[in-house]
Amino acid sequence: MVLRYGIILNMAMEPYKDKQWLYDMYVKRRMNLTDICKKLKDSYNIEVTPQAVYNWIAKYDLLKYRGKGRSLGKTSMRRPKSPMQEQVERKRREMRKMNQIKKKGMGR
Repeated sequence: MVLRYGIILNMAMEPYKDKQWLYDMYVKRRMNLTDICKKLKDSYNIEVTPQAVYNWIAKYDLLKYRGKGRSLGKTSMRRPKSPMQEQVERKRREMRKMNQIKKKGMGR
């Protein structure tokens, strides 16, 4: 609870105004603004625009975690590759090997 102008405000009613909640959603979970808005709608029945969430993120200086700063380095956060992606990468590796073998054979 926060006291402003003699009025007690309950931040649980508006979690997007809470710095720790925004940090958890935007930085730790790496959610974008529209996903945060959807979570607010689904979990708290609060309709808010991405611009409003952005304003609070900017106010708390959480934008510095955008891009490189938001890369937490955990492999568990990465999306798993589809079987098709793995197949394509395997085929590319095989092609590279074949090309290297051909180049070595021509250089002799």
